[in-house]
Order: sequence, then structure tokens, then C-alpha cells
Amino acid sequence: MVAAMLVRSALPWVRRDSRRDAGRPSGAALRYRAPALLGAALALLLGCSGAAQAPPARAARVVKTPPAQPKAPEGPPLLPAHVIAELDDEDATPYLARRGDEALLLYAAGGRWRTRVLGADGAPRGEAMEAGPAAADVPVAALRATPQGYIVAWIEQAEGSRAVRVLSLDPAGKPVAPASLVAQTAEEITWLDVLPNAAGALVLWEMPREDRVDVVMTVVAQGKGAASKPTAPASVAREVLGWHAVATERGAAVALVLPPAAPPPRAERKPARKADAEDAAEAGKLGSIAFLEIDAAGKVSAPVAVSPEPTAQVDLEIAAVGGRYLLTWTDERDIDSAVYLAAVEPGGKVAVTPRQATPPSGEQALVSLVAPTEGGGRALLAWEDLLRARGGDREGGGAEARGAGRFIHLASVGPDGALSAERAALVFSASGPPDLAADGDGFAAVTLAPAALKADRGGTAAPPVWPTFVRFGPDLSVRAAEPVRAAPFAATDGVPYLVRGLSCHKGACATLASAAAGAGAQPGGAGRAGAAGARAPLALVPLPVRESAWRAPAFREDRDPPPRATAVRALAEGDHIARVAAAELDGGAALSAWVTYFVEGASDGAPRGQDLSATLAVRAASPGGLGKLNVLSQKASSLGGVAIAAAPPLPADPKGKGGAAPGESVLAWVARERGETQVYVTKVDATGAKIAQKKLTTAARKKPGGPPSEASDVAIAYDGAGGFIVAWVDTRDGNAEVYAARIDRALNRTAPERRITNAPLDAAEVQIAVRGQEAWLVWSDTRPAGDGASGGPSGGAGGPSGEASGDVFLARLDAKTLQRIGDEARLHASPEHSRSPVLAPLEGGVVVGWVDEPAGESAPGRGAPAGGIARFVRLDNSGAAQGAPIAVAGPDGAAVSSVALACDKVCRGVLASASGDSVVLNALTLSPGDAAAPSLKPLAWLTGSASQDVSPAFGGRSGASLFFADDSVSGSGRVRWMTIAWP
Repeated sequence: MVAAMLVRSALPWVRRDSRRDAGRPSGAALRYRAPALLGAALALLLGCSGAAQAPPARAARVVKTPPAQPKAPEGPPLLPAHVIAELDDEDATPYLARRGDEALLLYAAGGRWRTRVLGADGAPRGEAMEAGPAAADVPVAALRATPQGYIVAWIEQAEGSRAVRVLSLDPAGKPVAPASLVAQTAEEITWLDVLPNAAGALVLWEMPREDRVDVVMTVVAQGKGAASKPTAPASVAREVLGWHAVATERGAAVALVLPPAAPPPRAERKPARKADAEDAAEAGKLGSIAFLEIDAAGKVSAPVAVSPEPTAQVDLEIAAVGGRYLLTWTDERDIDSAVYLAAVEPGGKVAVTPRQATPPSGEQALVSLVAPTEGGGRALLAWEDLLRARGGDREGGGAEARGAGRFIHLASVGPDGALSAERAALVFSASGPPDLAADGDGFAAVTLAPAALKADRGGTAAPPVWPTFVRFGPDLSVRAAEPVRAAPFAATDGVPYLVRGLSCHKGACATLASAAAGAGAQPGGAGRAGAAGARAPLALVPLPVRESAWRAPAFREDRDPPPRATAVRALAEGDHIARVAAAELDGGAALSAWVTYFVEGASDGAPRGQDLSATLAVRAASPGGLGKLNVLSQKASSLGGVAIAAAPPLPADPKGKGGAAPGESVLAWVARERGETQVYVTKVDATGAKIAQKKLTTAARKKPGGPPSEASDVAIAYDGAGGFIVAWVDTRDGNAEVYAARIDRALNRTAPERRITNAPLDAAEVQIAVRGQEAWLVWSDTRPAGDGASGGPSGGAGGPSGEASGDVFLARLDAKTLQRIGDEARLHASPEHSRSPVLAPLEGGVVVGWVDEPAGESAPGRGAPAGGIARFVRLDNSGAAQGAPIAVAGPDGAAVSSVALACDKVCRGVLASASGDSVVLNALTLSPGDAAAPSLKPLAWLTGSASQDVSPAFGGRSGASLFFADDSVSGSGRVRWMTIAWP
């Protein structure tokens, strides 16, 4: 028995503005202020969940066709349909409930409730009948089938008063008695649901109390004769943050989001700044999860704690599966929000303690939990990963890449809370979240997605965005899919104005669809929407399993070939990130270090008496989990960056005792003290804890009458002989030049500090790799042509007419003495500005990559991104280029902003490119001898803006671990760790 299910997704109304306690690099709590993910709250008529949002935040959802559309494709047949009513208003809400092989339609017309019985095929059985007066303003109603017939309840508003009324109907839709007034108040009533049982039904509604709600109920008994009067309103729960209820044979099971017992300590003290005041105000908007039951007589059990931590958002849902109750919600106990699951036995025993439903995938949000059909089976969990690829044209039916929208991920789930290995993805547009329903042993969906024909794979025109249905098998394979188009909507190419109320019974699915007022059923009969007397046709459209020429907006996601992201976790949250570095450790572990973004005079002020700049931090990441976040300094320079290199473990004790000592890593970074910058080196253990630290440079920085000099762009590499080589850019001699120094494991300098370059203009972004007895340095340099550097594969001209535009240069050094071997080499001369070089050793040489962007454009970073491409060139053991550089453009012409590169037997890379208003990470593979540009595959769409430099860095030669910067949906900076499966 199913009520009219209006399209619902928890995603559009999840409140992401709450805060969790976490250690911040500065020592204070990390701030997390996240807005709503997608917009207003949209809710399911079949149940209620959420907090005390205003009525618009609880509005029933529909799939609404966008008004402006490209030309419709021609040829495919329409779906069958039955016109079952005409609505006074195109936005009026009809309600549908199934009872056995029949269904009952309820709608308001002419100030009266009307009902109409529909057969198994959706065709009307007789004419509509009146069921009583209908108020002019009914924001919410619910219709449910019962063993004796149907029960409908609604909220009506008039002259400042709110009322709840209940009406019993027999199986033919005829009123058993006049509607009963259950409650009337001057206070708000924002949501309502009917939960049927063997004896009648429980009617539950919510009343807001500032940012919380009270849940109230009445008991409606329904016999063979007249319906008994509903009981007086009684309390179910007071001042909860959110709730969701499901009907049972015994009554109802209710899941609650309870507010914290007491405000967190931070909220109790006076905020020091506006941001702290916002944090304090938002504290308490997360809650704990509890469960209770209500019997058919209205007796409420004591709540049982399911998840006592106050980390749950208000998007809680509950469903009966296999004799248990599954509870799911979006949880913020870690830095990234994640979907959690728990299972409870009837009676309240927690059978499955709360756990994360899926592998970490960055910020995540619950969409829906769909209960199985009455015959049992598995439920369907739907969620969104905000750091997952969008769109994409996939073999066998996928979403059109252009404007495809977002992916919702689907997996079936059993009573043990374990998700199936089979996964599917469903495309939905930002303005139309999908309707999901159980379909026999499978599932069905109605979504809003681009409508394209399978044969039209090379078309350049953007496809129209239409309501589209998908029928999934039990393994989530796509059984059928096509747009919802039917003859009653011929005036609009067969596409309805609104689609809602998806329901399935015995393997047959259908949905309600309505035209805009004035759009007639016959071709050429379109009238002016909203014209006087115009009515909106309402049809029931069956959704058959049949062959279709349309491309499905869904596919089996677990069959997606690599490369693909397998997990994404956040390492830290707080200020924006300027630079990320990583190094590989033993056993699949890695260390990631980062420095935050700080501009003197523009960033938050430091406490009085403290000289604070950017924060330098490091954290270990391994398959076993994350290590402690270690803050190494709060006086770092953002422009200095950070680099990290790992050394192999020390040999075993000479006497053979104790085994090898654990490996150590050294960080190179720049500190700012009293307005001056110097290069520092810090040794850390495998957990990232500091062992030792020394200042590497002591250059005089302040110059009388001139600007102080700066150190920046550090790089470091293990030298293969027990020490490290550090390189950086320094302006101590006027313009920016590359310097290098060698240190041992004790951080003592073992070779004189050397100036590597001597050019008239500036060097930047030096990188280093050690090959045998040589250290190879690459950097970007603005020196003009004819400066004495040897030419690369494209000659020696640095730009048009010899202008300095910036090219990538190479220098080879003796790893022991740091003496230069041979001349510097310009790797590629072009009129573009070459920047952000990376290099990775490969058998027989190295591979160098960089970004070329139009000269004169603003460089990416905190400003607007510039157009650009990536180039890669392979160098042999002598530094000679093996062919011309390979140019790789971003997808669909997107500007490439940064590159990460790792080489083992092949080279694997990740390009960050600005696509629209965000950044996408694309994977590529370069094999030895490749001359053509490699294909790109999206790994993730980031939540930060397109203007940020995400600074991707691989932790190891395999490319299996990628670390990068991103901004959360709240705008706070995050460092993320992605694991990647490669072919």
C-alpha cells in the first residue's frame, strides 16, 4: 500500500551549517560552517523527517520540466497514458494510494475533495465523486490505504489558524463519515503523515519551536462501519531536531534526532570574533539518534539511544527491512560528512551499531532510503558524493556530458546494514531530484536528466532536460529507461509540466503527470498558461519495460574501469591551503604536509603579542587510518611552500639486535620571523612528530632603502647516500635565483650553499629529483632568448621577438658537491608562460611536466584562472629530450591549473582544470614511447571554486595516493587524500 509519493531527496534540505569539535592547527576548534547543499527542503509524503523548517522548507517535491528547451528529438514513440482528472491549478498537488490491484486518486477541485478509483492498468473505474469540502489553503496532505479502505489527513490554514483534519474513506473512495477536526491552533503546523496499521492509523504532525519541533499524534480507529472519532492530540516527542516515522503492523516506529543535552563548551563562553559567534550559534544543530515505538492504541515507548554522539544531521530516515528497522543519516563525526547506517530490532535493541555505510569519498549526503516491497527483499540506499565525477558518456548508456548535473549513487542494503557490491549511478539535474520506489525485486526512479538518443553520440547541440524514468533490476542493472512523454501533453512535445507520485505494484510502475494550465491534450491546443478558466490535465503514465531508443541517465557504477578514485578522506580543515606535499613511507603509508594561505595585513589578526603567519602541519595516512595531526609551526610563509622527502630505514644494529630503525622524513619550508624569511628543515618520524629542526639559511634580508629579500618555493629530495638536497628560490642578490644545499640525517649542512642560476630575470617554482650520483633541478624562468642557455626541443627562443614569457629550464648537479654538470637547458620555448613544473624519475631518464598558459593572463591561485594546457617531455640520462613535448588540454577546453606526476614502469598523472565554477581532477597515463596526447578520465569534481590552486601531489611512485587542497561546501579549507585504482 503506497501513498502518493512526491519526489523526495534529503539532499536538497540537509542543513550543512553545523559544527563539530576538531583540533585545528592553531589549537582552537576547526571551523565548519556549511550551508544547505542544494537548496530548500523537499520532503516525502510517505513519511516526515527534518527539523523545524518553515513550510517552504518542507514542501512536497516534484520533477518540474524547465520552461526553455532545445528542439525535441523526433521519432521515438510516446508512453501510454490515462487522463484521470483536471486540476484547478497547474501546481495543485494530487495524491495517489495503491490498495491491492486498485488505486485511489484524491485531489481538490472547485473547493471540494474528489476521489476516483483506478484499475490495475491505470484506467479510471467510473467517475470522480465528491468527498467533502476542501479548504483553499492546504499546504500538506497525506493519503494512505488501510485494510478497511483509506485514510486521508491534511493541514489547512485560514485566518491565522492552523487545523488538522482526518477523513476515512471506504474502498470505493466514498467518505464513511464527515471529516473530523483533530487539532486547531494559532501556532504553526508544518508537516503531517498518516501511518496505517491493522486497526486504523496513527496521524503524526510536527509543530515548530524555533529551531526544533514537537511531534504530536492522534489515533484513528477504522472499523467496517463508521469511523470512530480520532483521539485527542498527544505528544510523541518534544523539541527534537528532526524525525522520521514508518508504519508497522503494531503501530509505528519513529527515529529521532535529539539535541545535545548541553551546549558545547565553546558555545558557553563569549565569542571573541564574529566567526566564533557564528560557530556558537550553529552549535547544537547536530544531534544524537534515538528510536521509539508507538502501538496501535497510541502508547509511546521510552526512547532508545542508537547513536549517542551529537553528530547527526536532521536528514534521518527509517525503513523496515527483513524484520528490522534500518536507520540512516548524514553524520559529521569526522571532518567530512558521511552517510551512516544502524539497525534496530522491534522492541528497541540495537542490532547493528552505527557505522559508515560506504568507503570514505569526501563530503557525502544522504538522499533517500527506500523500503522494499511488502514481500521483503532489500532496501535501496541513495546518496551523493560531492567529490565524484559528473556526467560522462558511458558505453551502454550514460549521461550526456554537457550539463548532465550530479550523480546519485545507489546500492541495495539488507537488514544487516551491509551494502551490495553492485552499485549504480543516476543523473539528476540541480532543479529536479529523483523519485525512488521499490519495483518488485528491483527499483524504479523518475529523475530530471538530459534526454538524448542512443544514436546521437556525436551531436553538438545540448539535449533537452526532461523527466525520465529508469527501471532497475535487483542487481541495479538498467532494465528500461526513457523520458516521460505521453499523448495528453502533445502541446509540449509530449513532455508534462510536472511529474510526481511514482509507485509500483507487482512489477508495474506508473507516475502522475500534469500539464500546465491551458496546455490542452490535442496538438495545437496549447492555451495561455494561467488563462481564465484554464485547467491542468492530470494523467497516470505507465512506465513499461520495453526496448527504447533513448539513452539511459543511469549505469552500473561498479563496472566503471580504472583509473578511478576508490576513497577520499579529509586530513585537516581550517584556513585555505596554499601548498600540499607528500612522501611515500613503507607499507603503503604516506606523510602529507601542507602550509596554509596567509597574507600579511589581510588574514585574521593574531593574538596580541604573538607573531603568527601561515600554519605548517603534517599528518600520516595509511590503509589502517589517519595518524595524529602535527602542527610544526604557525610562522610559516605561504609563498615559501613546503616539500617533504622520506629516507629509507636505518640498517639494523651491528650486533643484529632490534632490527632496522624506522624511517625518517625531512620537510623543507620557509619561516617568517620578525618580517624576514629563512629556509628551515624539520625531521619527523613516521607519525609526523617532530624529531629535530634547524635553520638552513641565515641570509641578510633587510636592505637599506630597498625591499627585503625573500626565500620561497622550496624543494627537497633524498640523495641516496644518507642525506638530503634542498633547493629553493632566493632574492638575496636582487632578482629571484635558484639555490641549493646538502644536509645529512642530522640536518647538518654537508656541502656549501650554492647559487645555481645566474640570469637577468626571475626564477620560480624549483623542483628536484635525484638520479644516481646526480640531482636534477627544473624550474620556470623568465630569462629572454639568447641568454646562453642551450635550447630545448623547440629551439632557444623564449617568446615572440625574444620577449621573456617564462620557460621551463633544467640543470644537472653533482649530488655530492652540487657543482653543475654541463649547461642549463631550456626544455621548451614557446610564447606561452610556462609554470608549475613537476618531474619524476623513470628508467633511462626523467619525465618533466608543466603548465603552459597564455602570456599576460592572470595565473591561477587565489585569483581568476587563466587558460592553459599541460605539457610532458621525456629526457634521457644526459638530459636530452626524447621527442617534442606532448600537449594535453583540459576536457572540453577547460584551463589546466596544475599537474601531479608519478612514474614507475609507466607515468601516471593528474590534471587539475577549471570547468565552469569548480575544479575537476582528471587522470592520465603516459607509457614510454607515447607521442600522442593521452586520454583523460575524470576522478572527482571538487567542491572549492575554480579559482583555487589545489596543489595535487602524489605520495609515491605508483600514483596510488594523491593529496590535494580543496574547499568544503562551507568554504573552509581542507587537505584531502584520494586513493586511486589504476589499470
